[in-house]
Amino acid sequence: MRPGTGLFPASACLDGALMLRRTPFGRWVRWADLALRGPAGLLALLPPELPFETSGSTGTPIVWWRSRAQLLQEAEHIAALLEPERPDAFVVHAPLRHLYGLLFGALVPALLEKPARYVRATDPLPAGPERPLHVAVPSTWWQLRHSGELTPDRPLTVVHSTGPLPGTAAAVRRALPRLRLYEVHGATETGMIGTRTDGAPDWELAPDVSFAGPAVPGHRAPLSVHSPRLARRDDAPPGQRHVLDDLVEVTGPRSYRLVGRLGGLLKINGRRADLSAVETALRAAVPDVVLRCVLVPDEVRGEWYEVHVDGGETARNAVAAATRALPDWQAPRAVRTAPLTSGPGRTPGPTAPPVEERTP
Repeated sequence: MRPGTGLFPASACLDGALMLRRTPFGRWVRWADLALRGPAGLLALLPPELPFETSGSTGTPIVWWRSRAQLLQEAEHIAALLEPERPDAFVVHAPLRHLYGLLFGALVPALLEKPARYVRATDPLPAGPERPLHVAVPSTWWQLRHSGELTPDRPLTVVHSTGPLPGTAAAVRRALPRLRLYEVHGATETGMIGTRTDGAPDWELAPDVSFAGPAVPGHRAPLSVHSPRLARRDDAPPGQRHVLDDLVEVTGPRSYRLVGRLGGLLKINGRRADLSAVETALRAAVPDVVLRCVLVPDEVRGEWYEVHVDGGETARNAVAAATRALPDWQAPRAVRTAPLTSGPGRTPGPTAPPVEERTP
């Protein structure tokens, strides 16, 4: 960090993140200025509870409440995970209004007393840090690939937590052999569940998380967990267990492998879209057209979807017009003509491929 260049007060950043859900993009924050004197100092600065809202993309948004003790406990686990990389600065691409951004982009830098720079997808990456740690979103990999600030001999750590790695990640990792990758698996409802490093096939449960189902190697089922960090809904205590929409295969007492996702759920920039609902809406708009939503890998977003239409250009144009009624973030990457042999709607399977299909 270059002293005095775009410096934003640490206390104002924390208050803005906690109360106003604001992120000081384009600014540096020197978190050591909080002078916490340990985790208890950070705990004292947090409100008793903090709400986090799901995107509502698969239904009505739900508010999940997390206590300050839960937030601190998770921040301490993350700090212990990342401290061996000895980062000298955090480069935060994720907004602080989300649990992932708040933890990795504010609470952990505060605990480690490291400065942080907050960048948008269109911002240049900062010069100066010798061992930067990037709190990534999918577009981060495109920024890394086109940055002149990174060289093969420079240590670099990237944390990724929004679904499959985009295709650009493979090129970045080849170009930067000293890059260390940490992937985080979790949800708003659960916080961090598991982690893996450098693209290993298996995920390891976080220290305070355990399987709620059989921990028998080879067992396949939706991931079900116990954790003291499960959030609570309005007017309800935290649950004893939570079942996610990820299909996993248990590989050991505390390890698992992601093998798919239930139904037609897709993550677009961290927001969940239900492709079954998208198809229903499109079929209602163009009832005489046979169509299907198909998941496809994407160089920037990691995964996206296309609408395949069984018919000619007239049918394709009608479906393309219907997609304009979808929310902007939920629009398909493309509408294409393709022969569909299964009749109207989706066939089981194509919209839920294995989520582990990524270049090592």
